[in-house]
Amino acid sequence: MRKIKRLLLTVGILAITLSLVMGSLYLHIVRYGLENDQGNADVIIVLGAAVWPNGPSPALRARVWRGSTLFHEGRAPYLILTGGLGLYPPAEAEAMAVLAQSWDVDQRWIRIENRSSNTRENMFYAAEIMKENGWTSALIVTDYFHMKRAVLLAEDYGIETLRAPVSVEMSYYVPRERFRYTLRECAALLHYRTTRFINRE
Repeated sequence: MRKIKRLLLTVGILAITLSLVMGSLYLHIVRYGLENDQGNADVIIVLGAAVWPNGPSPALRARVWRGSTLFHEGRAPYLILTGGLGLYPPAEAEAMAVLAQSWDVDQRWIRIENRSSNTRENMFYAAEIMKENGWTSALIVTDYFHMKRAVLLAEDYGIETLRAPVSVEMSYYVPRERFRYTLRECAALLHYRTTRFINRE
């Protein structure tokens, strides 16, 4: 009986500890991701989102709109649009380029990265494009809940970052979905930090 009580107590303590860690991380992700950094950069990196059977998803449109707006505000003279082929064609970056051009961003100011399939690859290939052009700094455009991990990965590849999140008002995510996606980012960020720590050992 005592062993069962000790086991239950241990499980309870672990559950409370995990809840506190996740809660703290959740708040940090939200606060960090909602911040807009001031200043200009060499380029705007717009992270991809899904292409649906009937065209760009609302998330994809919102991110490209944000990037195009920053371009027209003079915050950076070029866009890197990232994202490879998902479930439905075309590649995310190619769909994004069509949207950006429809919002008066000339194709000569656009660079397409259409090989990536995740955030790490987004940043790896974007960093390659930046090195080829002698660029060092970038405005990072993505949803707020994705921003923390996106910035960490960008900095892993030597990119000097400024945050430029898509506003909550522009996002199609209902509160329940935003909660779910932010929880998913908590798990992804923990995995990132754990992997990084192990690889340094």
